[in-house]
Amino acid sequence: MITNLYGNPHSENSPARLSGDVVDQVREKLLGFFGASPKEFDLIFVANATAAVKLVADCFRDLGEKTNDRKFWYGYHKDAHTSIVGVRELTYGQFHCFESDQEVEEWLQYPENAYTNRQNPNGLGLFAYPGQSNMTGRRLPLSWSYRARHSESLQSTYTLLDAAALAMTYPMENIFQDPDRAPDFTCFSLYKIFGFPDVGALVVRKESGHILALRKYFGGGTVSMVATFGDTPWHRSKGLQTPTYKLHEGLEDGTLPFHSILALGEAIDVHLKLYKSMRTISAHTSYLVDQLYRGMAGLRHANGRPACHVYSENRDFGNPNKQGSAIAFNMISSGGGYLSYTDVERIANSAGFYIRSGGKRTSIIYPYPV
Repeated sequence: MITNLYGNPHSENSPARLSGDVVDQVREKLLGFFGASPKEFDLIFVANATAAVKLVADCFRDLGEKTNDRKFWYGYHKDAHTSIVGVRELTYGQFHCFESDQEVEEWLQYPENAYTNRQNPNGLGLFAYPGQSNMTGRRLPLSWSYRARHSESLQSTYTLLDAAALAMTYPMENIFQDPDRAPDFTCFSLYKIFGFPDVGALVVRKESGHILALRKYFGGGTVSMVATFGDTPWHRSKGLQTPTYKLHEGLEDGTLPFHSILALGEAIDVHLKLYKSMRTISAHTSYLVDQLYRGMAGLRHANGRPACHVYSENRDFGNPNKQGSAIAFNMISSGGGYLSYTDVERIANSAGFYIRSGGKRTSIIYPYPV
Protein backbone atom coordinates (compact mmCIF):
# COMPACT_ATOMS: atom_id res chain seq x y z
CA MET A 1 0.00 0.00 0.00
CA ILE A 2 2.86 2.38 0.80
CA THR A 3 5.10 1.53 -2.12
CA ASN A 4 2.53 1.09 -4.90
CA LEU A 5 -0.42 2.89 -6.47
CA TYR A 6 -3.44 0.69 -7.17
CA GLY A 7 -6.25 1.58 -9.56
CA ASN A 8 -9.59 0.25 -10.77
CA PRO A 9 -8.86 -3.22 -12.23
CA HIS A 10 -11.30 -2.61 -15.09
CA SER A 11 -8.89 -0.16 -16.73
CA GLU A 12 -5.69 -0.75 -18.69
CA ASN A 13 -3.37 1.83 -17.09
CA SER A 14 -0.41 0.70 -15.00
CA PRO A 15 -2.02 1.11 -11.53
CA ALA A 16 -5.10 -0.76 -12.78
CA ARG A 17 -3.04 -3.61 -14.19
CA LEU A 18 -1.14 -3.81 -10.90
CA SER A 19 -4.45 -4.21 -9.05
CA GLY A 20 -5.58 -6.87 -11.51
CA ASP A 21 -2.32 -8.77 -11.09
CA VAL A 22 -2.65 -8.66 -7.30
CA VAL A 23 -6.24 -9.94 -7.44
CA ASP A 24 -5.23 -12.81 -9.73
CA GLN A 25 -2.28 -13.71 -7.50
CA VAL A 26 -4.40 -13.72 -4.35
CA ARG A 27 -7.12 -15.73 -6.09
CA GLU A 28 -4.58 -18.42 -6.95
CA LYS A 29 -3.01 -18.22 -3.48
CA LEU A 30 -6.40 -18.73 -1.82
CA LEU A 31 -7.18 -21.71 -4.04
CA GLY A 32 -3.82 -23.11 -3.00
CA PHE A 33 -4.66 -22.51 0.67
CA PHE A 34 -7.85 -24.54 0.17
CA GLY A 35 -6.00 -27.27 -1.71
CA ALA A 36 -8.07 -26.63 -4.84
CA SER A 37 -6.32 -26.91 -8.19
CA PRO A 38 -6.81 -23.84 -10.45
CA LYS A 39 -7.19 -26.29 -13.33
CA GLU A 40 -10.29 -27.80 -11.76
CA PHE A 41 -11.74 -24.91 -9.74
CA ASP A 42 -12.42 -21.21 -10.10
CA LEU A 43 -12.90 -18.73 -7.27
CA ILE A 44 -15.29 -15.78 -7.28
CA PHE A 45 -14.77 -13.00 -4.73
CA VAL A 46 -17.99 -11.89 -3.03
CA ALA A 47 -18.93 -9.88 0.06
CA ASN A 48 -19.46 -12.90 2.32
CA ALA A 49 -20.82 -16.45 2.38
CA THR A 50 -24.41 -15.19 2.20
CA ALA A 51 -23.60 -13.27 -0.99
CA ALA A 52 -22.09 -16.45 -2.44
CA VAL A 53 -25.27 -18.39 -1.63
CA LYS A 54 -27.43 -15.69 -3.18
CA LEU A 55 -25.33 -15.66 -6.35
CA VAL A 56 -25.85 -19.40 -6.79
CA ALA A 57 -29.56 -19.08 -5.98
CA ASP A 58 -30.10 -16.28 -8.50
CA CYS A 59 -28.34 -18.28 -11.21
CA PHE A 60 -30.48 -21.36 -10.57
CA ARG A 61 -33.65 -19.26 -10.59
CA ASP A 62 -32.68 -17.74 -13.94
CA LEU A 63 -31.76 -21.07 -15.48
CA GLY A 64 -34.85 -22.73 -14.03
CA GLU A 65 -37.06 -20.25 -15.85
CA LYS A 66 -35.62 -21.54 -19.13
CA THR A 67 -36.55 -25.19 -18.44
CA ASN A 68 -39.80 -26.96 -19.22
CA ASP A 69 -40.84 -26.73 -15.56
CA ARG A 70 -39.88 -23.03 -15.52
CA LYS A 71 -38.49 -23.52 -12.03
CA PHE A 72 -35.88 -25.53 -10.15
CA TRP A 73 -36.16 -27.93 -7.23
CA TYR A 74 -34.31 -27.13 -4.02
CA GLY A 75 -33.42 -29.35 -1.08
CA TYR A 76 -31.67 -28.31 2.12
CA HIS A 77 -30.68 -29.92 5.41
CA LYS A 78 -32.37 -28.86 8.65
CA ASP A 79 -29.00 -27.79 10.13
CA ALA A 80 -28.55 -25.21 7.38
CA HIS A 81 -27.86 -21.55 8.10
CA THR A 82 -30.65 -19.05 7.50
CA SER A 83 -28.96 -17.95 4.26
CA ILE A 84 -29.31 -21.48 2.89
CA VAL A 85 -32.93 -21.78 3.97
CA GLY A 86 -33.79 -18.49 2.25
CA VAL A 87 -33.09 -19.95 -1.20
CA ARG A 88 -36.40 -21.83 -1.01
CA GLU A 89 -38.25 -18.55 -1.64
CA LEU A 90 -37.01 -18.60 -5.25
CA THR A 91 -38.42 -22.05 -6.07
CA TYR A 92 -42.15 -21.32 -6.33
CA GLY A 93 -42.84 -23.92 -3.65
CA GLN A 94 -40.65 -26.65 -5.09
CA PHE A 95 -38.41 -27.23 -2.07
CA HIS A 96 -37.88 -29.85 0.61
CA CYS A 97 -36.21 -29.73 4.03
CA PHE A 98 -34.38 -32.93 4.96
CA GLU A 99 -34.96 -33.45 8.66
CA SER A 100 -32.13 -35.93 9.24
CA ASP A 101 -28.97 -37.36 7.73
CA GLN A 102 -30.82 -40.64 7.26
CA GLU A 103 -33.45 -38.96 5.10
CA VAL A 104 -30.68 -37.55 2.88
CA GLU A 105 -29.08 -41.00 2.66
CA GLU A 106 -32.38 -42.57 1.58
CA TRP A 107 -32.96 -39.85 -1.02
CA LEU A 108 -29.48 -40.34 -2.49
CA GLN A 109 -29.96 -44.10 -2.66
CA TYR A 110 -33.50 -44.05 -4.06
CA PRO A 111 -34.21 -40.55 -5.40
CA GLU A 112 -37.02 -41.78 -7.64
CA ASN A 113 -38.90 -43.16 -4.61
CA ALA A 114 -38.36 -40.28 -2.21
CA TYR A 115 -41.13 -37.77 -1.58
CA THR A 116 -39.36 -34.44 -1.79
CA ASN A 117 -42.19 -32.08 -2.64
CA ARG A 118 -42.72 -32.77 -6.33
CA GLN A 119 -39.07 -33.15 -7.28
CA ASN A 120 -38.52 -34.13 -10.88
CA PRO A 121 -35.40 -36.37 -10.67
CA ASN A 122 -34.45 -35.41 -14.23
CA GLY A 123 -35.15 -31.70 -13.73
CA LEU A 124 -32.83 -28.95 -12.58
CA GLY A 125 -32.13 -29.22 -8.87
CA LEU A 126 -29.89 -27.90 -6.12
CA PHE A 127 -29.12 -29.61 -2.80
CA ALA A 128 -27.49 -27.46 -0.10
CA TYR A 129 -26.15 -28.34 3.32
CA PRO A 130 -23.63 -27.01 5.84
CA GLY A 131 -20.30 -28.64 6.44
CA GLN A 132 -20.79 -27.83 10.12
CA SER A 133 -23.97 -27.12 12.06
CA ASN A 134 -24.13 -23.55 13.35
CA MET A 135 -26.19 -24.84 16.27
CA THR A 136 -24.23 -27.77 17.68
CA GLY A 137 -20.94 -27.76 15.77
CA ARG A 138 -21.70 -31.23 14.42
CA ARG A 139 -20.00 -31.93 11.11
CA LEU A 140 -22.13 -33.40 8.38
CA PRO A 141 -21.06 -36.09 5.86
CA LEU A 142 -18.93 -34.72 3.04
CA SER A 143 -19.65 -37.67 0.76
CA TRP A 144 -23.09 -36.44 -0.30
CA SER A 145 -21.79 -34.35 -3.20
CA TYR A 146 -20.03 -37.33 -4.74
CA ARG A 147 -23.05 -39.57 -4.30
CA ALA A 148 -25.42 -37.05 -5.86
CA ARG A 149 -23.07 -36.56 -8.81
CA HIS A 150 -22.92 -40.28 -9.51
CA SER A 151 -26.62 -40.99 -9.07
CA GLU A 152 -28.20 -41.81 -12.44
CA SER A 153 -31.44 -40.15 -11.33
CA LEU A 154 -29.82 -36.91 -10.16
CA GLN A 155 -27.67 -35.92 -13.12
CA SER A 156 -29.23 -32.43 -13.20
CA THR A 157 -29.03 -31.91 -9.43
CA TYR A 158 -26.05 -29.90 -8.18
CA THR A 159 -24.64 -29.47 -4.67
CA LEU A 160 -23.89 -26.37 -2.61
CA LEU A 161 -21.76 -26.71 0.53
CA ASP A 162 -21.84 -23.94 3.13
CA ALA A 163 -18.29 -24.08 4.50
CA ALA A 164 -18.36 -20.77 6.39
CA ALA A 165 -18.27 -22.48 9.80
CA LEU A 166 -16.39 -25.61 8.74
CA ALA A 167 -13.44 -23.83 7.12
CA MET A 168 -12.46 -22.00 10.33
CA THR A 169 -10.90 -25.14 11.83
CA TYR A 170 -10.87 -27.77 9.08
CA PRO A 171 -8.33 -28.50 6.30
CA MET A 172 -10.26 -27.86 3.11
CA GLU A 173 -7.83 -29.89 1.01
CA ASN A 174 -9.75 -32.89 2.34
CA ILE A 175 -12.67 -31.63 0.25
CA PHE A 176 -10.96 -30.27 -2.85
CA GLN A 177 -8.06 -32.68 -3.38
CA ASP A 178 -10.35 -34.94 -5.45
CA PRO A 179 -12.44 -32.74 -7.80
CA ASP A 180 -14.83 -35.60 -8.47
CA ARG A 181 -15.79 -35.74 -4.79
CA ALA A 182 -15.94 -31.98 -4.26
CA PRO A 183 -19.19 -29.99 -4.13
CA ASP A 184 -20.17 -28.11 -7.26
CA PHE A 185 -20.28 -24.85 -5.28
CA THR A 186 -18.68 -24.04 -1.90
CA CYS A 187 -19.11 -20.75 -0.06
CA PHE A 188 -16.82 -19.09 2.48
CA SER A 189 -16.64 -16.07 4.75
CA LEU A 190 -12.90 -15.47 4.79
CA TYR A 191 -12.81 -13.22 7.85
CA LYS A 192 -13.96 -16.26 9.85
CA ILE A 193 -10.71 -17.98 8.87
CA PHE A 194 -8.22 -15.12 8.95
CA GLY A 195 -9.96 -12.50 11.08
CA PHE A 196 -9.37 -9.87 8.39
CA PRO A 197 -10.37 -8.64 5.83
CA ASP A 198 -14.15 -8.80 5.41
CA VAL A 199 -14.34 -10.71 2.12
CA GLY A 200 -16.13 -13.85 0.99
CA ALA A 201 -15.52 -16.41 -1.73
CA LEU A 202 -17.36 -18.94 -3.85
CA VAL A 203 -15.33 -21.89 -5.12
CA VAL A 204 -16.81 -23.53 -8.24
CA ARG A 205 -15.99 -26.78 -9.99
CA LYS A 206 -15.23 -25.70 -13.53
CA GLU A 207 -17.23 -28.62 -14.90
CA SER A 208 -20.28 -27.10 -13.18
CA GLY A 209 -19.51 -23.46 -13.90
CA HIS A 210 -21.78 -23.20 -16.94
CA ILE A 211 -24.77 -23.17 -14.57
CA LEU A 212 -23.65 -19.83 -13.15
CA ALA A 213 -22.52 -18.34 -16.44
CA LEU A 214 -26.09 -18.37 -17.78
CA ARG A 215 -27.56 -15.94 -15.24
CA LYS A 216 -29.59 -12.96 -16.45
CA TYR A 217 -28.13 -10.09 -14.45
CA PHE A 218 -24.85 -8.51 -15.46
CA GLY A 219 -22.90 -5.82 -13.68
CA GLY A 220 -19.99 -3.58 -14.47
CA GLY A 221 -16.93 -5.46 -15.67
CA THR A 222 -18.75 -8.73 -16.36
CA VAL A 223 -19.62 -8.15 -20.03
CA SER A 224 -17.45 -7.57 -23.08
CA MET A 225 -20.25 -5.88 -25.06
CA VAL A 226 -23.75 -4.64 -24.28
CA ALA A 227 -26.53 -2.97 -26.28
CA THR A 228 -28.33 -0.35 -24.18
CA PHE A 229 -31.16 0.38 -26.65
CA GLY A 230 -32.85 -1.10 -29.71
CA ASP A 231 -35.57 -3.62 -30.38
CA THR A 232 -33.45 -6.57 -29.23
CA PRO A 233 -31.29 -5.69 -26.20
CA TRP A 234 -28.40 -8.06 -25.80
CA HIS A 235 -25.11 -8.50 -23.96
CA ARG A 236 -22.13 -10.83 -24.11
CA SER A 237 -20.93 -12.19 -20.76
CA LYS A 238 -17.22 -12.60 -20.19
CA GLY A 239 -17.97 -15.80 -18.31
CA LEU A 240 -19.12 -17.52 -21.50
CA GLN A 241 -16.18 -16.53 -23.67
CA THR A 242 -13.71 -19.30 -23.06
CA PRO A 243 -10.77 -19.67 -23.18
CA THR A 244 -10.14 -15.91 -23.49
CA TYR A 245 -12.11 -15.20 -20.30
CA LYS A 246 -12.62 -17.10 -17.07
CA LEU A 247 -15.80 -17.85 -15.15
CA HIS A 248 -15.08 -15.34 -12.38
CA GLU A 249 -14.82 -12.51 -14.92
CA GLY A 250 -18.49 -12.93 -15.73
CA LEU A 251 -19.65 -13.08 -12.10
CA GLU A 252 -17.69 -10.48 -10.12
CA ASP A 253 -20.01 -7.49 -10.54
CA GLY A 254 -18.59 -4.00 -10.30
CA THR A 255 -15.21 -2.99 -8.91
CA LEU A 256 -13.72 -5.60 -6.64
CA PRO A 257 -12.54 -4.51 -3.16
CA PHE A 258 -8.98 -4.83 -4.41
CA HIS A 259 -7.42 -3.21 -1.32
CA SER A 260 -9.15 -5.82 0.85
CA ILE A 261 -8.04 -8.59 -1.51
CA LEU A 262 -4.49 -7.28 -1.28
CA ALA A 263 -4.82 -7.49 2.52
CA LEU A 264 -6.17 -11.03 2.15
CA GLY A 265 -2.95 -12.08 0.46
CA GLU A 266 -1.01 -10.79 3.46
CA ALA A 267 -3.43 -12.51 5.85
CA ILE A 268 -2.88 -15.88 4.15
CA ASP A 269 0.90 -15.49 4.48
CA VAL A 270 0.68 -14.54 8.16
CA HIS A 271 -1.75 -17.37 8.88
CA LEU A 272 0.60 -19.94 7.35
CA LYS A 273 3.57 -18.44 9.19
CA LEU A 274 1.81 -18.62 12.54
CA TYR A 275 0.01 -21.94 12.27
CA LYS A 276 1.83 -23.82 9.46
CA SER A 277 -1.34 -25.60 8.29
CA MET A 278 -5.05 -25.99 8.96
CA ARG A 279 -4.34 -29.51 10.19
CA THR A 280 -2.49 -28.00 13.15
CA ILE A 281 -5.46 -25.79 13.95
CA SER A 282 -7.86 -28.70 13.53
CA ALA A 283 -5.93 -30.91 15.95
CA HIS A 284 -5.57 -28.13 18.53
CA THR A 285 -9.20 -27.00 18.48
CA SER A 286 -10.44 -30.61 18.61
CA TYR A 287 -8.40 -31.14 21.76
CA LEU A 288 -9.73 -27.91 23.30
CA VAL A 289 -13.40 -28.60 22.55
CA ASP A 290 -13.08 -32.14 23.88
CA GLN A 291 -11.65 -30.82 27.16
CA LEU A 292 -14.36 -28.15 27.31
CA TYR A 293 -17.13 -30.70 26.81
CA ARG A 294 -15.74 -32.99 29.50
CA GLY A 295 -15.53 -30.09 31.93
CA MET A 296 -19.04 -28.84 31.19
CA ALA A 297 -20.58 -32.33 31.36
CA GLY A 298 -19.03 -32.78 34.81
CA LEU A 299 -20.38 -29.53 36.31
CA ARG A 300 -22.67 -30.23 39.25
CA HIS A 301 -24.55 -28.18 41.80
CA ALA A 302 -24.10 -28.85 45.49
CA ASN A 303 -27.21 -31.04 45.41
CA GLY A 304 -25.66 -33.19 42.67
CA ARG A 305 -27.83 -31.95 39.83
CA PRO A 306 -26.09 -31.11 36.51
CA ALA A 307 -25.37 -27.41 35.96
CA CYS A 308 -25.19 -27.68 32.19
CA HIS A 309 -27.13 -29.31 29.36
CA VAL A 310 -25.09 -29.85 26.19
CA TYR A 311 -26.98 -30.32 22.91
CA SER A 312 -25.27 -32.77 20.59
CA GLU A 313 -26.21 -35.66 18.34
CA ASN A 314 -22.89 -37.31 19.16
CA ARG A 315 -20.44 -37.24 22.04
CA ASP A 316 -17.29 -37.73 19.95
CA PHE A 317 -15.98 -34.21 20.54
CA GLY A 318 -12.37 -35.26 19.98
CA ASN A 319 -13.02 -36.40 16.38
CA PRO A 320 -12.62 -33.48 13.92
CA ASN A 321 -14.49 -35.42 11.22
CA LYS A 322 -17.62 -35.47 13.37
CA GLN A 323 -17.41 -32.37 15.56
CA GLY A 324 -16.24 -28.79 15.12
CA SER A 325 -15.02 -26.44 17.81
CA ALA A 326 -18.45 -25.29 18.98
CA ILE A 327 -20.75 -26.43 21.78
CA ALA A 328 -24.45 -25.60 22.14
CA PHE A 329 -25.63 -25.64 25.74
CA ASN A 330 -27.98 -24.35 28.42
CA MET A 331 -27.09 -23.55 31.99
CA ILE A 332 -29.43 -25.14 34.54
CA SER A 333 -30.28 -23.92 38.02
CA SER A 334 -29.94 -26.10 41.11
CA GLY A 335 -33.71 -26.55 40.99
CA GLY A 336 -33.55 -28.01 37.47
CA GLY A 337 -34.86 -24.99 35.54
CA TYR A 338 -33.15 -23.49 32.50
CA LEU A 339 -31.42 -20.14 32.95
CA SER A 340 -32.16 -17.41 30.40
CA TYR A 341 -29.41 -17.07 27.82
CA THR A 342 -29.44 -13.29 28.39
CA ASP A 343 -28.53 -13.82 32.06
CA VAL A 344 -25.84 -16.34 31.16
CA GLU A 345 -24.31 -14.00 28.58
CA ARG A 346 -24.34 -11.07 31.03
CA ILE A 347 -22.56 -13.09 33.71
CA ALA A 348 -20.07 -14.48 31.18
CA ASN A 349 -19.26 -11.00 29.86
CA SER A 350 -18.54 -9.72 33.36
CA ALA A 351 -16.17 -12.65 33.87
CA GLY A 352 -14.35 -12.07 30.55
CA PHE A 353 -15.87 -15.01 28.65
CA TYR A 354 -17.40 -14.18 25.29
CA ILE A 355 -20.14 -16.48 24.06
CA ARG A 356 -22.66 -16.30 21.25
CA SER A 357 -26.19 -16.54 22.55
CA GLY A 358 -29.72 -16.40 21.22
CA GLY A 359 -32.53 -18.51 19.82
CA LYS A 360 -32.23 -20.90 16.89
CA ARG A 361 -35.06 -21.53 14.45
CA THR A 362 -35.46 -25.26 13.93
CA SER A 363 -38.07 -27.98 13.76
CA ILE A 364 -37.30 -28.78 17.37
CA ILE A 365 -37.61 -25.94 19.87
CA TYR A 366 -35.07 -25.91 22.64
CA PRO A 367 -35.70 -23.63 25.64
CA TYR A 368 -33.26 -20.72 25.75
CA PRO A 369 -30.35 -22.27 23.78
CA VAL A 370 -26.97 -20.57 24.26
